Formats: sequence, C-alpha cells, structure tokens
Amino acid sequence: MFSGDELARVVAGDLDVLVDLDRRGFIVGGDETAEQYGERLARLKTNIESMEQELVDTGRYHLDDVDVDADARIPAELFADPAEETRELFDFAVDWVPGFFINPSFSWLFGGCAYYVYPEFFALFIIRKSFADREKWLIYDRNELLAHELCHVARIGMDSLFFEEHFAYMTARSGFRKAAGAVFRSPADSFALLGSTMLLLCAQLLHVIVFPSMVMWPFWCAVAGVIAFLCLRHSRDCRTLRTAIGNLESFCPGHGRAIAFRCTDDELFELAQMSGGDAVGEFVAACVGESLRWQVIRARFLEPRTEGTQSDDDLPCER
Repeated sequence: MFSGDELARVVAGDLDVLVDLDRRGFIVGGDETAEQYGERLARLKTNIESMEQELVDTGRYHLDDVDVDADARIPAELFADPAEETRELFDFAVDWVPGFFINPSFSWLFGGCAYYVYPEFFALFIIRKSFADREKWLIYDRNELLAHELCHVARIGMDSLFFEEHFAYMTARSGFRKAAGAVFRSPADSFALLGSTMLLLCAQLLHVIVFPSMVMWPFWCAVAGVIAFLCLRHSRDCRTLRTAIGNLESFCPGHGRAIAFRCTDDELFELAQMSGGDAVGEFVAACVGESLRWQVIRARFLEPRTEGTQSDDDLPCER
C-alpha cells in the first residue's frame, strides 16, 4: 500500500508523495492537515494489514454483520475497467480497496456496496457472487457498480452531503441514472417518499373499507409535495454543480471536473456564484494558502509540471 517512509513524507507535506497518493484515490479530506491525513492513512494501513492477516489465519474476515472468505476475493483485473473510468472522469484510480464476492442474506435484490468504518476510514467492497463470471445481473452492471463505489471511497474524507451522489452517478451507463440517480441524497429521502406513499395507501384502504366520506386530497398532496421537493432540490443541485464545474473548466481547461471532485460542498456552492476567471483565480489562491488539499490540487492540475519536479513559482493554467 505505502511504506513508513512515505507516511513520514506525508506528515512532512511532501507534495510529490501527496500527488501520487491523490492519483491513487487517497484524496485529502476537507479540512485535513498533513498530520491528520498521515494519521488516517496509518490507521487504514494497519486495518488492511489486520484484515489480510485474519484472512491468512482463519480464511475469513468479519466486519459488522458481514463475513467474507479469503477464496472469494475479487480478482484485481476486474477493477481495471472501473479504475480506468474513474481515471478518465476524475483523474484517480483506486488500486488498494479489497473486494469480495458474497451473497448476503439481507436482500435478494442486493447487487453490491462499499462498507466503511469511521473514524478509521477502512473500506472494502462486497458484490454479488453472480458477478464472478458475468458483467450484468438484473439491473446491475458490475463495472458501473464498482466505479460508483470507487468514487465514494476516494471522497471518503470530504464529509459531503449535497454532491456526493452526483459525482458517483457520473459513472452510470444509463442516461436516466446519470440524470436522476442523485435525487436521493440519504436514506431519509427514501423514507420520506416511501412513508408518504404508504400513508396514502393506508388512507385509501380506510376510505374504501371504513370511511367512505374520508377526504383523500391531503394524502395525495403529501406524496406530490415530497416528489416536488426532491425534484426541485435535485434540479438546483445539478445546476449548482454544473456551474461550478464550468467555472473551474474556464479557469483550467480540461481539469474542471477533476478539481470539482476534490472540492467540498461549501466550495462548490461558492464557485457556482462566481463569474469570470479572475474571481475563480482569487478563490483558488486563497484556498491554496490555507488548505493542504488545495496545495495538492494546484500541484496536480494548476501548475505546468514535469514528472518528479515542482515549483512554487509555476504559473496556473491559462485562463
């Protein structure tokens, strides 16, 4: 994964190591300092080594309510296409998250997901065993599923609510999923829609069986209201993200989406309010002066770099 020497260089703020880690999907968190980032990586390294040792010793690893078997490991080659997709979209390729085939008992419609453990930031993938020898199962596509979860893993330190799913659904193969996949930000949104729908169903049953004179329009309005709220909020978030990426793209052509992927929600909202490259340039300069994450962004995307060299005097992208 990475050596003790690399971790020491991370804590020291060595940009060459930080840039290399960023390429591998170890993106610096929203407000992380070099010391905090180094501590997170050290915990992750320890946890993965512990998992590997347990797999060697017992042939099985237990995480929360899931048990994975050593002989059910997802082969590294199955990550190649999803990693290439995230590289093209956001300029990172994760090569370190362990993954396993599993048929969980909790859902027959289960396709796959990533398990996270906080505050250690440990993660592993589990996907249905059906994907071991096929790319598609029902509505699920193996490469899309893995690419989606790789995006979440890379942004694990961002603590994002508004735009997390928007980035992940950019990997979708379906135009509909690309456009509408991020409507639900959290389980609370799903529960709100399901709850209002179930309330309407119960009201309909009472209306038919017990209270024929029962007024039904408030229940229909509740469902319509939840749907309208989710759609309007989603439309606003899409517009905000699109504008923020556009402003970054005009400032640094070819890298707007990758830079936005490394921004916090607050930064994206702020970028969306700007007009003109000068305003974006001032914003970026202020962020670079305060944030380790933005120093890595500058080193990767905003400076003309040659492999193995860096300079604080390099000019940003042409605007």
